[in-house]
Amino acid sequence: MPIQLDPHSVPSQKILRQEWLVAPLLFFASALILSLVYLQHSWPGKWMSGAKPLSWNGATLTLNKGQGYSDQGKLVIKGLTDQGIAVASLSPPVFQAEDYPTIVWSVSGATPSVEMEFLWRTAENRVFVRPLVWAANSLEPLEAAADENWRGQIIDLAIVVKGTLAAPILVNGVSLESASLPGALPNMVKKWFALDRWQGTSINFVDGDATDKNVPPVLAIAAIILLALALNLILAIAKIMPLNVAMVWGMVFLGWFTLDIRWQANLFQQLELTHQQFAGKTWEDKHLAAEDGALFDFMRKVKAKLPPANGRILYFSDDAYSRGKGAYHLYPHNVLALNDLPPASQIKTGDYIALFAKKGVKYDRPHQSLMWGEGQSLKADLLFLAEGNALFKVR
Repeated sequence: MPIQLDPHSVPSQKILRQEWLVAPLLFFASALILSLVYLQHSWPGKWMSGAKPLSWNGATLTLNKGQGYSDQGKLVIKGLTDQGIAVASLSPPVFQAEDYPTIVWSVSGATPSVEMEFLWRTAENRVFVRPLVWAANSLEPLEAAADENWRGQIIDLAIVVKGTLAAPILVNGVSLESASLPGALPNMVKKWFALDRWQGTSINFVDGDATDKNVPPVLAIAAIILLALALNLILAIAKIMPLNVAMVWGMVFLGWFTLDIRWQANLFQQLELTHQQFAGKTWEDKHLAAEDGALFDFMRKVKAKLPPANGRILYFSDDAYSRGKGAYHLYPHNVLALNDLPPASQIKTGDYIALFAKKGVKYDRPHQSLMWGEGQSLKADLLFLAEGNALFKVR
């Protein structure tokens, strides 16, 4: 008996393949549409410009105030002046401010006790300043296009560090993003694939701290999926193609898969960095290599100066994390960790006072007097001092 072919089977299979092909096409079409809408709404400059992005590594900066050095393309700021300030400047080739609406400072090692500002000098020898916002692990890009002072020719750039250093600050570099979309687009795409350092939520998804805060990855993918589903519904209503529930789930899966690939790639990058940072080291060396290594090193040296755990230790820091973790390192001593020093009348003879990343406290060496607040002072012996952090024993 001759084999008979169903004349409708091949076309049906072809239609089915076309339907499944529509799912990724709608997903990418949605991504393109939303990208264009976002750029049209938020792009500060012209879409086309002849200016190219500018960038300099930290080693090209000159440290005008404070203590530090250049190392492997970075500027290391390890100390501030007596006024609690450090200034690092750069004199680039003269450029037009209007061509570069976004300034990005790459800095690491800062804590909440540190404030940063961006300074620039115009060809008219006028100096202007804008605060830099520290968010999680990086400084937010500074959108200067709306600033009326970001105009004309720029001849100098500078970053100012104020406050108290708990650890050295690394200035990796500064870059100026071009107002031209083709010139800045590679940097925008690069941000999406930049490493997002490990956080408490990283086991579930990438927070987007390394990318533009206005469009975190989860929100962006959710918007793309919703628009793709809306386009699919419109095509079904117009009877251009049937509404296929499996294809709807396919678009949802494609969005989830995209986020998961981004997440896995980020974790593998973090794994490699963690291996380089901690592998093969002793327990003590691992603590020293960690982000709070300066705190651990200080507490280790403080404990070496303390007697057996039978006295009271008053520990003060402006940084909440440093207070909690520092107190943990001092156990089993009797530790009281606070932000501000209490009145001198509440501090007893024989108490130990540890200060880490603490502003507003001075020590008069000749008179061996510890001073803070409005006229508060007491006699104390300096037992240990390092990088502005100290241990005292109250007389």
